[in-house]
Amino acid sequence: MRAQQRYLGLLAAQPPISDEDAVPLECVSFSREARHYLQCQLYAPGRLRGGLMFGSKRGDTLDVRFVSPMGYPWWYADSTSAPLDLDERYVLGWSDCLEVLHGGEIDWVGNWLARPNSLLGDVAEDLIWLGLGAEKGLFDDRHVLVVVGWGEGALTGRAYAHDLGEFVQISCSLGAIAAAR
Repeated sequence: MRAQQRYLGLLAAQPPISDEDAVPLECVSFSREARHYLQCQLYAPGRLRGGLMFGSKRGDTLDVRFVSPMGYPWWYADSTSAPLDLDERYVLGWSDCLEVLHGGEIDWVGNWLARPNSLLGDVAEDLIWLGLGAEKGLFDDRHVLVVVGWGEGALTGRAYAHDLGEFVQISCSLGAIAAAR
């Protein structure tokens, strides 16, 4: 599990990378439950929000099954860096729980962000967050950043990977969940 490797230094015996695993990511898709959670987050504007995404890679698609918050807002003194400053106990707790419930098929696959106004902002700002997260080892060619917001009245998002020092935008499939009017 990624959280155990990152925070505890536990390295499980890794099987050789299969041809399917070596295929670059082209799409990030979300389960109904994950989309619903993100939509609920957009109805709570006022501060920069973020959290964890859990799922698995299937060929060229990252299938996000669950999303979580990053913890509780009062844990973080500096709200400007909060979305990428993760509490290791929280990440380990979520990861351990999902490992038990899903037999290791689900892992921490990335992070999500939503702006204080719940709108999808500029790509340039997304890339700043991607760069900050890549420096912290959060994003690479298999672990992505997804920025979500309302766009044209629906839940929308942009997904990014960081591969060999380059920022790569990936297709992001959130479905058509419309904003309540």
